[in-house]
Amino acid sequence: MNKFTASPRVAILAYENLDAFEFGCAVELFVTPRPELEAWYQSDILGLTDAPVKAAGGITVQTDKVVDDLAEYDMMVIPGWTGIDVKPPEHLIDALLEMHQRGGRIVALGLGVFALAATGLLDGKKATTHWSQAKSFTEMFPKVNFVDNVLYTGEDRMHTSSGQTGAIDLGLHMIRQDYGAHRTNVVSKDLVVSSHRDATQSQFVERTLRQQHGRLHETINWVLENLDKPLNVTEMAEQACLSRRSFDRQFRSTVGKSPKEWLIHQRINLAQDFLETTNYSVEEIASSTGFQTGMNLRHHFTRLLGLSPTRYRAKFSQ
Repeated sequence: MNKFTASPRVAILAYENLDAFEFGCAVELFVTPRPELEAWYQSDILGLTDAPVKAAGGITVQTDKVVDDLAEYDMMVIPGWTGIDVKPPEHLIDALLEMHQRGGRIVALGLGVFALAATGLLDGKKATTHWSQAKSFTEMFPKVNFVDNVLYTGEDRMHTSSGQTGAIDLGLHMIRQDYGAHRTNVVSKDLVVSSHRDATQSQFVERTLRQQHGRLHETINWVLENLDKPLNVTEMAEQACLSRRSFDRQFRSTVGKSPKEWLIHQRINLAQDFLETTNYSVEEIASSTGFQTGMNLRHHFTRLLGLSPTRYRAKFSQ
């Protein structure tokens, strides 16, 4: 969980041939004002030089300052990179090394992991990137513990994502760490995206829910509307008109995890919202999220988030 102030300082890197999509994700997540929230990030756009930066499609970005000293920032976001075979300049490498050494976070979106890995900081650490560049990355950085086909990773204050929409998932994950589930849900609603896709979910699946698995899509919506009930996987399979075995197989291939684990994650996400926005007791929240008992809620909450519901409420209560 976050160790920073109420308004973490964020540096967002801009570079020549800037990835406009991932840069836009970073700006939307960490720069766009959120007047409905009491506190939010304070962000600057940093360039490798003081010249305006050209992005794809003829877009020009004016930076606030040059990447040199990152001492005033809590987090650095690298939204893609100019090319997998382009080594970052020494002043950027030095700034990233210094930032990590003093306890700052580094967030690399998509191909931004190539710039981060060039510092050596990822050696022996987990990282991922867009599936199309997985082979190139592992060949260039064999010392990195590469995790294939996941949405994002995080270890030792360094976070990497699959890129594209995976950049939004990682950004929301960082917001959840800093501000909790309720504020993350506010942002996700503004973006019209899911508030939480688990990091281990596959980057791509063989079929889409709506087009190829209509019943499965309907079942997922039904579950989300009935999380307060003590549903189990057998009931989910019956709702989808599938055998338990077929349901497990189709759900895992489509969503990227077992239906049981997915259901627990959805309930935990709802419990986080209750803890942040209500005075309900843990037992009442357990009843309202399908966990039935406070003991069951405490077990899964601590297992997945690393702290108890009581500690979570003390940190994120509105």
